Amino acid sequence: MNNTDLCGIKWRKLVIGERPNASSDPLDDPVLRSYSRCLAADMLCVWRRVAAIKSEPSGALYDISLPVPGSSGNGYVVHPPLSLNAAKELWIFWYGEEPDLTDLVVPELLKANVLTSYKW
Repeated sequence: MNNTDLCGIKWRKLVIGERPNASSDPLDDPVLRSYSRCLAADMLCVWRRVAAIKSEPSGALYDISLPVPGSSGNGYVVHPPLSLNAAKELWIFWYGEEPDLTDLVVPELLKANVLTSYKW
């Protein structure tokens, strides 16, 4: 059995908010387009939709909003819609020197984020 050493792994998280007028083409989405480019360049990366927080549940019959832990009942998690409109995160991982992401991550996503890298 092989063990993987995670010491020294570095990452960057890039976030983009909800896009109400988003195109229905997945490759028009900045996170998905950047994710596709990173995969093509053999970069380890993942993306996910991000839950929004609203002040109270909508009261809809099938609303599955849950209270946010530690919020004293003031906030509810709204699970992100299964659509391209939802807010998203792109996580990019690497070892060693930080790769040049300018050709991999679309400018819209780079401009919307503070370029901070993290390491384990």
